[in-house]
Amino acid sequence: EQVLYHHSEITVEKGQCAVISCTFTHPDNIKPTTAIWFKCRTKDRCDEDKNITFHSETPSKAQEGFKQRVSLLETDLTKKNCSVIINDIRENDAGEYQFRLLNSYTYSKKVKITVSALTQKPSVLTPPLTEGEPATLTCTAPGFCSGTPPNITWTWRGTGDNITEEDLTNVTTTHFSTLTFTPSAEHHNMMVMCQVSFQKKYQIEETVTLNVTYPQINGNKTVKEDGTLDLTCSVDSYPPSDITWSKNGKSAPLQNYTENATLTISNVTREHAGEYVYHPVILPGSGCVDQAEVMTCVCVSQGVPLPLIEWPLLELNTERCSPTTSVFGSSVNSTLSLPVGNTTVECVSRNVVGVVREKLQITQNKSQEKQRGKYTVGQKRI
Repeated sequence: EQVLYHHSEITVEKGQCAVISCTFTHPDNIKPTTAIWFKCRTKDRCDEDKNITFHSETPSKAQEGFKQRVSLLETDLTKKNCSVIINDIRENDAGEYQFRLLNSYTYSKKVKITVSALTQKPSVLTPPLTEGEPATLTCTAPGFCSGTPPNITWTWRGTGDNITEEDLTNVTTTHFSTLTFTPSAEHHNMMVMCQVSFQKKYQIEETVTLNVTYPQINGNKTVKEDGTLDLTCSVDSYPPSDITWSKNGKSAPLQNYTENATLTISNVTREHAGEYVYHPVILPGSGCVDQAEVMTCVCVSQGVPLPLIEWPLLELNTERCSPTTSVFGSSVNSTLSLPVGNTTVECVSRNVVGVVREKLQITQNKSQEKQRGKYTVGQKRI
């Protein structure tokens, strides 16, 4: 009779889990009922009570350091599967292990576990980021262990948020955390770090640099007489945005474009001097989310001069609601919280060039994610 190990030697990093994959055979007159695993301290006899790391019938017989850390992958021993998983691997878990069937005999073949330093990094998934469009970053901890959940921390502008793990249990588990926010131009080139801590003492981290697409005006704004004025306004959005250039706030447009608006004037004279402006646009990503008790609306607009965002609903609403406004460059972001029940919300953006109105799309938020300002942080394991 024998035991067969898928790997006779296993190397595992600190804080992760070790899976000893094995099968066994036994005499036909023996019914396997209880599995026992031992950790061999020396080259002497291993199958002694003081060396028990797992006992399927009487778990309390396991050594103090192994209790609740070791479990069978298949509890029905008649299937001849003796595989076990050891969670929260520590440095002193290194050594040889041996399997025994109670009221039978100890299998002589052993398996060796080597414990190495934690070198794996968390994986951070970053989708394409566009100003005004909500996006979610995902940080996944290495490993698939079901032991003590790691603590995953997002460091955002130097502020860390510890995340609470949901209480789910599986033999193999993937731990991940999400950070949801609405990008703006000020997030461009910002660094976000995800740190994963196992057992509060083994730490790894990964840092990503955000790349946010946002409207920009490029070109030399000071031109000598008889020279050429060349300005470009670009808005990377879908559907494409309509852009209109005007001079000194005059309503008559100089040029109309979609996505990229290049204004070129050759043989510049003094009469061409002035403020070149363009019609405000409401950017994709503007909209409302209807939550349990409150509706949150965001309107993102861009224009030169900087547009002013208005909420016509506030003129009729008796509730005291004050929008929150942030500005970066030629973009303005206005956020408004309203009582649930409004079916139509309109955003108005205006500057000296013109006015644009848009009825915002309202979506239902069915999740119960934890809100932290304009960022949503959540963590799950599957």
